[in-house]
Amino acid sequence: MGDLHGSAIADGADDTVAPQTELERSALLVDELRQELDDTNRGLIALHTELETARLSEARLAAIVASSDDAMMSLGPGRLIETWNPGAERLFGHTEQNIVGQAIDSLMSDAACVAFLAVAEQIRSQGHADSYQSRWRRTDGAEVDVAVTVSPMRDAGGALIGFATAARDITHQLAAQAELAAARADREVMAERDRIARDLHDMVIQRVFGAGLALQSVTARITRPDSAARIHTVIDELDATIRELRGTIFELGQPAQKAASLRAQVLDEAATAQGRLGFAPAVEFDGPVDAALPDTTASHLLAALREALSNVARHAHASAVRVAVHAGDELLLEVTDNGRGIDPTVTRSSGLTNLRRRAEKLGGTFEVVGRPEGGTRLRWRIPLTAESPARTS
Repeated sequence: MGDLHGSAIADGADDTVAPQTELERSALLVDELRQELDDTNRGLIALHTELETARLSEARLAAIVASSDDAMMSLGPGRLIETWNPGAERLFGHTEQNIVGQAIDSLMSDAACVAFLAVAEQIRSQGHADSYQSRWRRTDGAEVDVAVTVSPMRDAGGALIGFATAARDITHQLAAQAELAAARADREVMAERDRIARDLHDMVIQRVFGAGLALQSVTARITRPDSAARIHTVIDELDATIRELRGTIFELGQPAQKAASLRAQVLDEAATAQGRLGFAPAVEFDGPVDAALPDTTASHLLAALREALSNVARHAHASAVRVAVHAGDELLLEVTDNGRGIDPTVTRSSGLTNLRRRAEKLGGTFEVVGRPEGGTRLRWRIPLTAESPARTS
């Protein structure tokens, strides 16, 4: 009986403890589930925050691409255009609907395409490429200077799947660089002109002047009148040379300016020669003289005229000179005087040689002949080709 009683007590005790343990276990399970739910909620909130941040970043990036003045595009396999921003439409003229799906090669000349392929190959082999300059085509066929940047696009595994390409219009930048280079070149030319002017003044003029003084001292010891007259003639030519050198030095010191019309420049040359000739040359024009010549050809004609009038002043002893400039299928400069005619020694002068060389350099001819009525006629002529600006105007 005692054992049974004790056993019953023991069984009773077990029945009271078991339910409490089960409740505790349930409470623990509920706590664990609540913790897992809280962790899941925090994870979902963090994921939502990350997704929202990524969405905002993507929206900002899309806004940057859409508002950029640069042309931005992405290329898939076969260099086909997959995306095309408004900047690309403004720069090249193609709408997104018309260009997407087309090869980027349609924007390039053969040379530009070769350069792009070289950059793409560099990215495949080295992983990156530097920006480069190229010329791409617009819808109207005109080419535009661009700075091109090409970057790789890769998938999650790192495989190359395309290229992100940006092109910036650098037309104004290149123009500014060209203007800067031209300004630097002008400064260098002016510095060189100053150096030449100094050398002419300090060395050449002094030597010519010294030679003139030496000849003047010699004439005092010459008794033959004809010999003395010839030496005085040489001294006069040396004086004229010094005046011309001083005029050249002055011109070298002046900045380059836009040339006046050719007619005006021819008239200026004739007016300048009046002081040496003692009278004003007559001048006449025939044909579209101002429209007929490129600047380089006009400068040769003016130099030829200057040399011709200088020869008349030195050698012809003329009282009248006529200058005629004719422009048609050819350009003809004719200088006629009523002087003493051709001197055989003068025909071999360096001035006449320069006139001949100038004409031959331009595919033309030069001749100087005596006139039956007295005096000399000089003809300097060059062809005017159909490609000349004058022939198309």
